[in-house]
Amino acid sequence: MKALVLRELKSVFCSPAGAFFALAFFLVSGFMLWLFPGSYNIVDGGYADMGRFFNIAPVLMIILIPALTMRLYSEEKRNKTIDMLVSRPVRLLEVYFSKFLATFLFVLVALLCTGIYVYFIYQLANPAGNIDMGSITASYFSLFLLAAVFISVGLFGSVVTRNQIVALIVSVFICLFVFYGFDLLSGLFISGKAKAVAASLGLNHHYELMRRGVIQLSDMAAVSNVLILFVLLFILMYRENRRTAYLLAAIVSFLNIVFFFIPDYRFDFSADRRYTVSDYSINLLKNLNKDQSLTIDIYLTGDLNYGFQRLRNETDNTLSDLSRYANADIKVNYIYPYKEGGSPNDTYQDMTGRGIPGIMLNETDREGKLSKKIIYPYACITNNKDTLTVPLLKNIAGNTAEENLNISVESLEYEFIDAIRLLNQTEPKSIAFIEGHDELSRTGIYDAEELLSKYYSINRGEIGTEINVLDDFDAVVIAGPLSKFSNAEKYILDQYIMRGGKVLWLIDGVFYSHEELARFGYSASMKNDLDLDDMLFTYGVRINPDLIQDVQCVSAFLTTDDSQPAVLLPSYFQPILMPSPDFPVTKNIRDVKAGFASSVDIVNNSPEIRKNILLTTSGKTHLVKVPEPVHFDVSDIQNQPGYFSTAYVPVAVSLEGNFNSAYADRVIPDSIKAGAYKTIKQSRDTRMVVVSSSDIITNELQGQGEDTQVLPMGYDRASKQLFGNREFIVNAINWLTDDEGLMQLRTKQQQMYLLNKAVAYENRDKYAILSILIPVVIMSLIMGGVFLYRKRKYENNI
Repeated sequence: MKALVLRELKSVFCSPAGAFFALAFFLVSGFMLWLFPGSYNIVDGGYADMGRFFNIAPVLMIILIPALTMRLYSEEKRNKTIDMLVSRPVRLLEVYFSKFLATFLFVLVALLCTGIYVYFIYQLANPAGNIDMGSITASYFSLFLLAAVFISVGLFGSVVTRNQIVALIVSVFICLFVFYGFDLLSGLFISGKAKAVAASLGLNHHYELMRRGVIQLSDMAAVSNVLILFVLLFILMYRENRRTAYLLAAIVSFLNIVFFFIPDYRFDFSADRRYTVSDYSINLLKNLNKDQSLTIDIYLTGDLNYGFQRLRNETDNTLSDLSRYANADIKVNYIYPYKEGGSPNDTYQDMTGRGIPGIMLNETDREGKLSKKIIYPYACITNNKDTLTVPLLKNIAGNTAEENLNISVESLEYEFIDAIRLLNQTEPKSIAFIEGHDELSRTGIYDAEELLSKYYSINRGEIGTEINVLDDFDAVVIAGPLSKFSNAEKYILDQYIMRGGKVLWLIDGVFYSHEELARFGYSASMKNDLDLDDMLFTYGVRINPDLIQDVQCVSAFLTTDDSQPAVLLPSYFQPILMPSPDFPVTKNIRDVKAGFASSVDIVNNSPEIRKNILLTTSGKTHLVKVPEPVHFDVSDIQNQPGYFSTAYVPVAVSLEGNFNSAYADRVIPDSIKAGAYKTIKQSRDTRMVVVSSSDIITNELQGQGEDTQVLPMGYDRASKQLFGNREFIVNAINWLTDDEGLMQLRTKQQQMYLLNKAVAYENRDKYAILSILIPVVIMSLIMGGVFLYRKRKYENNI
């Protein structure tokens, strides 16, 4: 066996077919990845990964490996040397595996020569070395497996005919079919489940996951089955080896039975485990109703740049991963939004009317030419009854395009799972807005109620005196009260929390007159006394009687005289708050617009209470203490150096854990209808969010009478910019009511692997030339060394 392997190794390394394979593989991949412009160019793409190489490598191998193997048996049969080998004390399988192993080692060496691409990307990464080596290594492993399959197909094609050209055509056709054929056949089915089953019979379905750096036992089994199938077909060409074929078939059958009964283990070799589906998602998908199908329409299609193509590919990958676990039928359609014969403007108006507004994409090519196009990065999920729109793109002001695309990819699992959860929930959770203390009116929080109604059953009402009046609600919202809470109401709220209730407090620390401020430009200020300080202090937080002014704020049209036109000036009392980047409520949301907010102190150091700051001011803040007047004298503020001397003042915090009761050592108020109820002194594990500005949940109205329009929360009229208030409120309620782990999906993080564009563009030609030449030179040296060794050995023997 060793002698046969060495013989075949020398033959393949010294053959013209081997030289053609290596040269063609290196030149095509080198030119496409490093020289030619387009979606496959690594430098143009801007990402420090090998994804493009692993996309084109299978296509090249489908053509080149059959060209390498076409002569291995057909030539032996034509020259009748195969009969000579079989007549000797050498088993046919030894001949087969010697050819297989020699060819595989040759292809392996050729693929390893492309490691220079990895090194160059390593050097060009920003910072240098910022690449995912685990994922790349696993992807190379999947490519080696694929090469082994194509070699087995090539050997089978070579053994069925004496004509090398026929062997090449047969092998290429079979390779194309086993790799792409079942994907094409799956298009004949309407059912998404049937499509998935048909596609899973092909190699491309399994390679798509493995090339991302994820190795799954079922994928390994599928690739191994195809590999062994063509080994068996080869053996069956020779009748005397049928016993061996039956043995191999029995072994394969046994292994498949074992794979069927053992768990389908999945190993994610990416550094950030980006392709690992959460347990929450898996459980949700497995519990879907079998009779209820889901249709997902993706509108991110057409000619996309590499960044948006990556978002589209990751969307496809995410949906593919989710479909693997779904108990229901999931059908995915890619829809081109532009209709034939329709104008782009008509398409834009139509899509906007459906709640899918397009975004303008500006692109500049290598020659500096600017092109514009409108794309629609959305998906619509339908369950035969309702439809939800899922935004695929997160567009956060201040982030680079690459950062926003990376955030968008991070959020895909959460966005799709959240939509699927909402479409399949039978009994929505309930939340209540508390009334009776001059809270914000329904028109003032219309947008909040409308938005939350997609997720929850919304209720409003006063607390009253029934001890269990709040027990049916999963969360309670207290939005902008101005009058005191009674002792009975406070007790009911406290005990609701002790029994595990969740509360979103939106409490203003200071009272001022909106009317006086609008008419005269100033107003007196005083503490907003709600008699809730003792409760909040017991739970671990204090809202201070002050007002925040911040340099990072919105602008407003102000005037000091009716005869003078309004001037756009900074409105320091309306700060733009910075969200915490790591907490589920605030991760990947835009800045939040607030108004007349107060500072918040965390006063409880108990380890039983976990505290997180959600929103803060910028590094240039000033605190106005009551009873200082509130005014918009911008010039007076700007003339005071060092006025904004405070930094990063908390405005919103989250608390979770076991809270002590504010009524632990107090009697139950007489007006409470408690019966035999006993005060609970410590809560079960629960949560609350405390925000010192009710303006965050407030929407403005525009127009009058029938023309009145509700503006979204966080909308700034002056800049016409929508801030992240809507996301903050929805995420806060979702986090409060989340008992199963949905919001943890928002903490999923993915490392950005970017190229240093300045260095990459400056050295583009150098790296292109080296990437093309170095693999060719290395392979030439190896093949030349083998040739010289073989030549010298034969000369010495002579």
